[in-house]
Amino acid sequence: MRPRVIAGFHAAALMGFCLVLASGCAWFRKGEPLEEPVSLIAVLPLERAADADPDRLPQGAENMVTAQIYAVLAESPRFRFVPDLTVLDALQRLDRSGSVEQRAVALGRAVGADAVLFGTVDRVVERQGSEYGAKAPASVSFGLALVSVHSGKILWQARFDRTQQPLTANLFNWWMFWRAGPRWFSAQELARLGVERLLEDLSRRLP
Repeated sequence: MRPRVIAGFHAAALMGFCLVLASGCAWFRKGEPLEEPVSLIAVLPLERAADADPDRLPQGAENMVTAQIYAVLAESPRFRFVPDLTVLDALQRLDRSGSVEQRAVALGRAVGADAVLFGTVDRVVERQGSEYGAKAPASVSFGLALVSVHSGKILWQARFDRTQQPLTANLFNWWMFWRAGPRWFSAQELARLGVERLLEDLSRRLP
């Protein structure tokens, strides 16, 4: 191999490493703090996006993503949250009319929370094949928001929209492989990674 070719290969590898390092530093940087103090969070069960393609969002997919939110909250020392059974009991007594933001605020008042997480799920497509030989990758898209019960303001919002790619195709996906290994994820695993990523961002904005 000629010296110039070797130098070019090393330069490309170094550039890739720098891109990964830069994305990692940006990811671990603390975000802007929330405008209001939040001590206790409730979760309004996620809903299906109104314009979602039913072929790409199976029945019950929104419940699966909601379950991942509770699982991540339970494992994090940064969050205090209202138990899901308490939320479900309160929802049975609340008016279901109004916007999702209004219903989230009403839920927060009913359970004594400072803020409420809510959101919609747009896409949950299961991988085709095994974790080491998928013919088609999993694909997940959902958005989350945090509304203040006191003021009704949206304090934070974020979106996760990913169709898994090989690491060699997109170096910015390094964090998924770092957490879960070099394999093809199921839709539930990809949703879990997305929830972890969004809630980590939220946790860095808490006081």
